[in-house]
Amino acid sequence: MIPAYNEEGSIGELLDRIMMLYPDAEIIVVDNNSSDRTAEIAASRGVRVIFEGRQGKTNAMLAAFRNVRTEYAIMMDADCTYSPEDSALLIDVLKDRGADVVLGSRLRGEMEDGAISSLNRIGNHILSFTATILYNPVSDVCTGHWAFRRRAIDYLLERGLKYPGFELEAEMFSKLARSDLRMVEVPISYRRRSDEPKLSSLPDGFRIFKTLIFERLR
Repeated sequence: MIPAYNEEGSIGELLDRIMMLYPDAEIIVVDNNSSDRTAEIAASRGVRVIFEGRQGKTNAMLAAFRNVRTEYAIMMDADCTYSPEDSALLIDVLKDRGADVVLGSRLRGEMEDGAISSLNRIGNHILSFTATILYNPVSDVCTGHWAFRRRAIDYLLERGLKYPGFELEAEMFSKLARSDLRMVEVPISYRRRSDEPKLSSLPDGFRIFKTLIFERLR
């Protein structure tokens, strides 16, 4: 499951790598109102392309969740910062360790120089520490590389996700942490993005922080 917004510079490379590694996997690209050739490039690879007109990563992922037809599913950003090779590890943890959700931790894995700015690294530590205090221990609550068992996806669809933007991961974590589903975290690799990031460090970081607090109060 790949939510994508204006990622024509990376989506083709990412899909080629995934298809080479996992030729039998179903790939869902959710185009979230891109104004570039993201959807066209994805369609040229023969993958399933879904169009979601409501803006925001959460809306894109809800569309992906509703269209998953497999027992196991991977969520991955479209910007080639996450390694498709790590997806096999996440799925293995679901199968072998009885997990329902697996988070790939960038902060515990190998990170390319410059992949995360000093400000974002500090912010990630603060947000993950907040999530640990309020919910469960976690080192990288903002990671964009997750693996889900079918029942975890059904649970999120049943509970609903209401914060539209980069709060997605924090909201999913907060809801799953209060369920009887088992979450596991494993180290993954992380590469630097080739163009400017879409996340705005301070405003988006504050929104993520508020999401963790508000969901705890709920």
